[in-house]
Amino acid sequence: MGQQLFFVGSYASKEQEGISAMVLHTEDGSITRLAGQAGILNPSFLKSNEAGTRLYVVSETGAEPGSVYSFVIHADNGELTAINELTTQGGSPCHVEFDATGKLLIVTNYTGGTLCLYGIESEDGSLVAADFAAHEGSGPRSDRQEGPHPHSALIDPANRYALIADLGTDELVHYAIDHDAQKLVRHHATSTPPGAGPRHMAFHPNGQVLYVINELDSTVAVYSYEAEQSQLALKQVISTLPQGYEGVTTCADIHVTGDGRFLYASNRGHDSIAAYRIESEGKLELVEITPSGGRTPRNFAISPDGRYLIAANQDTDNIVTYRINSETGALEATGHEIATGKPVCIAFV
Repeated sequence: MGQQLFFVGSYASKEQEGISAMVLHTEDGSITRLAGQAGILNPSFLKSNEAGTRLYVVSETGAEPGSVYSFVIHADNGELTAINELTTQGGSPCHVEFDATGKLLIVTNYTGGTLCLYGIESEDGSLVAADFAAHEGSGPRSDRQEGPHPHSALIDPANRYALIADLGTDELVHYAIDHDAQKLVRHHATSTPPGAGPRHMAFHPNGQVLYVINELDSTVAVYSYEAEQSQLALKQVISTLPQGYEGVTTCADIHVTGDGRFLYASNRGHDSIAAYRIESEGKLELVEITPSGGRTPRNFAISPDGRYLIAANQDTDNIVTYRINSETGALEATGHEIATGKPVCIAFV
């Protein structure tokens, strides 16, 4: 019987168990809860290191500067032991990303308009503040783009550049990584379509195509990626919604399967997951749009074996599992879900 450990981040008070450890049972897609961790306000986004021994979690606090926490993972029972906590020097930290060496971590501060770089100590996994950068600018949407809003970071496959999706300025900002000095050096910025609001990103496994989910106009943008100078060229923009849909909705998360054949994107408001087949040159063809099994699928994850997609529905307090059809990419409901308070991030270990 196969089992896969994962952690869930949520919007929760310090008194609530905002971080949950759960197990996906890969024979049928059912989920069992193992343990919970309290003590952090809004432990929204979290991610484990590649070895599965450490977990890094942001405290998404709002306008006030947030924090990032490091933990030891006890894989046998899902419990966590705290290592250290550092400020993110900006409000609403909402994303964490490792470089390929596992020695650097980037946190983006949504309301702060900033990002922080941390070193990770090899001995115990503790965090050390290393660098800081602030964005400037705005976009055409005065309600959402009055200033910079870095929403996520992604390291390129060569581990040379960090790409930052800034929802507020409609930019993908490229930073060269100075690994020795543990610094981020601004290289240039790629402008996205006005009012798009880039949120999250995913590379194709071949490293030559970048996919960006745009929160505000509910699209996925496909870019070719030139690695030497970290240059992007727009190839396609495709909607995440059914033709003719006019309801209020925003996009959230995006993931590519490990074999590079399928891509998935989530809609909040329409409350669905759009599935695409990846065609030649990385372009997308819609397979289908499937209800997420709840309201506001802010985040989802693909299991490490590529067989399941797990959707976290923030506003119905549930996580729903789907089996991925290996031939078509279509999502097939397993009939299994688990109740948990305001889930907003899923991270497999």
